[in-house]
Amino acid sequence: MSIEDLELIDKYAAGTLTREDNVLLEERIISDPSFRERLEAQKVFLKSLKEYDERKSVIQLLNTFHQELGTMADTKKESAKVYKLWPTIGIAASVALVCAIGTLFVASLFDREQTANYQELRRNVERLKKSQTQILENIKQDRIKNTPSKYSGSGFMISPSGYVVTSYHVIKAADSVYIENEKFGKLKTSVVYTNPSYDLALLMVSADFKPNRSVFAIRSREGDIGEPVYTLGFPREEIVYGEGSISASTGYDQDQNAYQVSVPVNPGNSGGPLLDQQGALLGIINGVQTKTQGAAFAIKSSLLLETLGSIPADSLPRPLKLNTQNQLAGMARVDQIKRLKDFVFLVKVYNGK
Repeated sequence: MSIEDLELIDKYAAGTLTREDNVLLEERIISDPSFRERLEAQKVFLKSLKEYDERKSVIQLLNTFHQELGTMADTKKESAKVYKLWPTIGIAASVALVCAIGTLFVASLFDREQTANYQELRRNVERLKKSQTQILENIKQDRIKNTPSKYSGSGFMISPSGYVVTSYHVIKAADSVYIENEKFGKLKTSVVYTNPSYDLALLMVSADFKPNRSVFAIRSREGDIGEPVYTLGFPREEIVYGEGSISASTGYDQDQNAYQVSVPVNPGNSGGPLLDQQGALLGIINGVQTKTQGAAFAIKSSLLLETLGSIPADSLPRPLKLNTQNQLAGMARVDQIKRLKDFVFLVKVYNGK
């Protein structure tokens, strides 16, 4: 079919021909069966293209659903919303995909001059298939993130390359571990090293995470009985400050690896930092003795240094760079906390999925 004939048919279908041209064309349709068949095929093709444009609105609807899912809060109620939307999204995506493929099939009936249109339709179908696959994968991830965690603790970042320290007992039964705080939101992590003997675990933020700095300096010198200390952690869904002192140079049952501290802590504090007056890391909170009111324990920071130094560098996904200088020395306590709190996290553990 010539370009002139295509243009003529397009104008006829759109109703924009002059009365004279319209009469001539209808006479040709009657007298030329071959031309009449091509005209009907072109009309079907144009109708299919129009329907394909309408299908784009379905894709936009899917994108809207996807954006709404990304903003859902981490609660059972919001998780239920995801489950409720799942059938709707699946049906809408399937309808859009089938309709687009149907358009491609109709288009393939036409002659070679429509090749460019066929190729464009194929590309759009492939984009639609990829979009549907991505939406379903994101829904799967949202279901995981919106499932209530089985256990929570605390952790803190010790390296600008995204390494986080917590207690081993917090993450030992985990299928997946997320950390979150007000500064960085919710981040997926992987467990890269553990030392059950010292109750220490090293996590790494899974994404390409570059906070540019880490304010924690690890103190190698052991603390003294009566030395003032303070904690930052997540015994609830908000960072909490506590203060006290080192009450014993050993931990539970005279454990030489830990301090006993007179700081009010709860199970959610496990894995959080114990800090001295200069804001340097002195220990890692790892337990509460419920039989003795006010007794809590912290693994000594010297053991953390020992653990980190024992990890082969080639076994880590990224270089583990530690802060060699205390940037908080001489600062007021309030100013120390303002700097530190951005690098203390709520650790959420998920299992049984």
